Amino acid sequence: MQEKHVFEEGTVVTAEDIAASLKPLIDEYFVGACVQEGEKLVYTLPDGKQFEISVTEK
Repeated sequence: MQEKHVFEEGTVVTAEDIAASLKPLIDEYFVGACVQEGEKLVYTLPDGKQFEISVTEK
């Protein structure tokens, strides 16, 4: 299992960073293909059905 990232004061975390951190989890736990497109992940099932997972700062 991968170690957690340590948050240091002053560190800038972007939506793209969060999406990049989520991509390996999608790759590991789901069958299909996952591609990062900036602040979103596009997950494609083997039958071609697609889902988009977006990350936005609140």
